Amino acid sequence: MTLAEIQRSDSIRAARWTQSEQQLVFSEVLGLTLTEQILSAESPIADSKAEQVLDIAQRSIAGEPLAYILGVTYFDGLRLAIDSKVLIPRPDTETLVEVASELISNGNIQSVHDLCTGSGAVALAIKARHPECVVTASDLSEYAVRCMAQNATALQLDVECARADLFEGLLEFELITANPPYIAWDDPEVDAEVVAHEPAMALFSDHNGLSLIQRILRDAPNHLSKGGWLCLEHGYSQAHDVRELAIDLGWRSVQTLQDLAGRDRVTRMQRP
Repeated sequence: MTLAEIQRSDSIRAARWTQSEQQLVFSEVLGLTLTEQILSAESPIADSKAEQVLDIAQRSIAGEPLAYILGVTYFDGLRLAIDSKVLIPRPDTETLVEVASELISNGNIQSVHDLCTGSGAVALAIKARHPECVVTASDLSEYAVRCMAQNATALQLDVECARADLFEGLLEFELITANPPYIAWDDPEVDAEVVAHEPAMALFSDHNGLSLIQRILRDAPNHLSKGGWLCLEHGYSQAHDVRELAIDLGWRSVQTLQDLAGRDRVTRMQRP
């Protein structure tokens, strides 16, 4: 089969991959850059490689996330190893990186800690953008800690990661970022494929998804230097509650920012 024939196959069409997803599959399996994919459309593909691509398509059709099938995803331009024990980082979370990056650039911030780091996406993106910063990370999941360390090594980014229950054992930082589990257990909007394949401990939280957010808002001031900032990702429908909780706890300069789709996604605030 040629690459063009693979692209026209029933399996590829049924998988309904976006252009970027298809490019990622061809890049990872066939080792072709985007330019090579365009120029080599009529070139023959080894049968074993063609079968591998079509098998990936069938698994994708069955609902398995492409990132888990390939073992890799991209976030803020970084290639990250991923597996089914770690949450797949979403493009919306790049909003958290943008908000943190703006604070770092404008505030001469030197120390950053990323809570609930998962694959390390946010911490590594911040370090890649701001190599002058000392960036650390933590997660309750031992699998996440190992995945994050693997990604830090592969990307040659000096970010240390520890296993911790939120602020357990942590010292003081100028900026804390967090993308904690914030989905309510009974949220009807959650995609069934997400529930079936991604780790529940990285998705769900008690009290309408606000349990861990409440803990972070309550305890973060003890781990922020004077004038320090917290940047917190949350569900778009939780923004009002997050702001009210923050204001009630005395946080200053509370502001919610929107993601790529214009939905409330990240609230930043300054230490009380």
